[in-house]
Amino acid sequence: MPDQDQAKRLALSVLIPVYNEEESLAELRSELIPVLEAIGCTFEIVFVDDGSRDDSPNILREFFEKDERIRVIRFVRNFGQQMATTAGLRHCRGKAVIIIDADLQSPPHHIPELLAKLNEGFDIVYGVREESTGPLYRRMGTVAANYLIGRLTGVYYPDAASGFLALNDDLVRSVNRFNQKTRYLSTLFAWLSYGRHAAVPVSRRPRKYGQSHYQFWQLVRITVNLITNWSTRPLHFALWAGFGVAGAAGLALLRWLYLLWTEGWRGGEMTLYTTAILVVGAVNLFALAIMSAYISRIYGEVRENPPYVIGDIMERD
Repeated sequence: MPDQDQAKRLALSVLIPVYNEEESLAELRSELIPVLEAIGCTFEIVFVDDGSRDDSPNILREFFEKDERIRVIRFVRNFGQQMATTAGLRHCRGKAVIIIDADLQSPPHHIPELLAKLNEGFDIVYGVREESTGPLYRRMGTVAANYLIGRLTGVYYPDAASGFLALNDDLVRSVNRFNQKTRYLSTLFAWLSYGRHAAVPVSRRPRKYGQSHYQFWQLVRITVNLITNWSTRPLHFALWAGFGVAGAAGLALLRWLYLLWTEGWRGGEMTLYTTAILVVGAVNLFALAIMSAYISRIYGEVRENPPYVIGDIMERD
């Protein structure tokens, strides 16, 4: 966040990552502007176009040309929502930042409630869904993933937390100090705001246009990457699995020796050996998969490629 005289800083920045949301942008703007004007503070709206392939860039340019309170950051290609939000946070100038998706599922009329709770002294305020509207597999998967993430990383956040939240400038400055090329902001927010977070119930509308950009396997990949990005505990699996398999192999050997002593060689024992070999092979492959995830993290960090590339910034002095 740029260093500015505190008296001249905007009171509020609204950050909106955008990816192929041409149908919802005009409606979002028409809902958002009256809410922000009613708050009665200085504000800006920062749209980050994450390499949209539809007409979103042209719509955002029109917004910028018609309203001096709107700024637009455009990526040269798609880098993902995490990088779009990261870039937006580094360009926001408000003392408080609201993050809201462009898909119209989070009603902007909850923004005053988030800000009121934030002003009580919290670093972050989550908009917690009153009712989940997604598919059952996704709701169950979210609860399971959050539990697994919490157990493995020690970082917990509400199961029903949405991407609709408020941050104070202290937390934004702390987030902007991190330079990982692979990052997961929800976990970073929770880690940095430990003990200084709150939640406000918000309504959640069904998606009006298009489909979610996060499908099942994408969510699985994100969960795995998030865990390997924040914890080394999965690496310990290979050690404990090795002890377990070694113990099972020892018991199997004792059983085979007992049968050999009492009944002689039996052909069925070959099945036991085959099963043991398969178990050992499966454990080895799983351990290699975990290690490869960490190696990919190292590979991503040691490369000198930037985490995102901005093609254009539309703003006024």
